[in-house]
Amino acid sequence: MRIGFARSCVIGLAIALGAVSTVNAQQPDSTQKTTVKKTHTTKRKTTVSTKRIPVTKENAGEVAQPAPTPTVNQDSIAAAERARQDSIAAANERARQDSIARMEQLRRDSIAMVERRRADSVAAAERARSDSIARADSIARAERERISLMRKHGGWYFGVGFGASIPTGSITSAGFNNGGYSTGWNVTVPVGYDFSHSPLGFRLDGTFDQLNGKDFNSNFSAPNVDIWNLNLDARLRVPLGRTFSRFYLLGGASWGGMNGWFTDFSNPNAPTNKQSTTSSWGWNAGGGFNFNWGSMVGMFVESRYMWLNQNSTSGFPYNNAAWVPIVLGVTF
Repeated sequence: MRIGFARSCVIGLAIALGAVSTVNAQQPDSTQKTTVKKTHTTKRKTTVSTKRIPVTKENAGEVAQPAPTPTVNQDSIAAAERARQDSIAAANERARQDSIARMEQLRRDSIAMVERRRADSVAAAERARSDSIARADSIARAERERISLMRKHGGWYFGVGFGASIPTGSITSAGFNNGGYSTGWNVTVPVGYDFSHSPLGFRLDGTFDQLNGKDFNSNFSAPNVDIWNLNLDARLRVPLGRTFSRFYLLGGASWGGMNGWFTDFSNPNAPTNKQSTTSSWGWNAGGGFNFNWGSMVGMFVESRYMWLNQNSTSGFPYNNAAWVPIVLGVTF
């Protein structure tokens, strides 16, 4: 619009100049007339225009015609058009560059937004992974502590058990006025203590066994023999998996006595003088298994080899007594 306005101003200026020239040409030369009339009286200084507008007269009686209107400068119009085109081109180029810049800014903003979202997603995933690892570590640590407690827990316990008692060795065979002994029964009452974070412990228990007597003649029913023992043992525990259950070994000293045999066989069918030992020393060794559902509460099954010295026992036809109890019981 600026170029169109400039072009219109140029054309208007050219037309105005042509009109002024025409008016000046039609006016008479008053200076010359004044000079001609008064030359004889006064010599006056006249000013002659250095620029004359040509007037053509075909006949002496005709009025002078104005000069033709000057043509508009085509170079100026072309320059103005070029300026307008250049301005339009510059405006279009600026608009194109602005559009490209906006698109580039949008692209960068989009890339930055995607990158921020990706970074946020990676950070969230990393936090989740760290939290998961922390939780897994906490769970694993708690599980290790629980297993350690189960495997290494100790404390006091007591229990009671019942089972069979199987004689072994020489007392199973017939002796002097004795047919020997066969399988009987057992009662065991253990009291013990296991050290925490250690496989060792100790146990004190009392046992009572009764072995069935074998008849040494057809007219006599042999009496049973009773055996009582106090056993002081060391216990070695072996944990079983991730539970309170464990295998164990135990062994130690025994102190006990026996009673229930006769020493006077004057009448073979009716012996008398039933005897018993006051006390004697021996030993025991064996093992078992605790199936626990608490730190000390559970069931146990065990077996031991029991041996008592009977060399000093009056009237007992054997040098020692040996038997193997098999016991099932509970602990608290």
